[in-house]
Amino acid sequence: MSDNAIEKRLSHSQRYQITVFGKVDSSWSEWFGNLKLTASEDKDGFPITRLSGVLPDQGALRGVLNKLWDLNLSLLSVKCNPYSSRR
Repeated sequence: MSDNAIEKRLSHSQRYQITVFGKVDSSWSEWFGNLKLTASEDKDGFPITRLSGVLPDQGALRGVLNKLWDLNLSLLSVKCNPYSSRR
């Protein structure tokens, strides 16, 4: 993939799923904009939260990651579906 193609992909909206260790209370949902918060447990019964939705660019992703850092939550994964648009 060319540098231009990579840059174009990163500057467009992408669907993300971000998983953190711990529970993010639903009262924080407004702080995370249009991301859906889903609390559950991992295979060992520990609380995790998934944030999923479309972010407009890498800057927005960085903003979400900074907010999670500010809440002192441990990042478990960030998944991007590059072929998914605003559905």
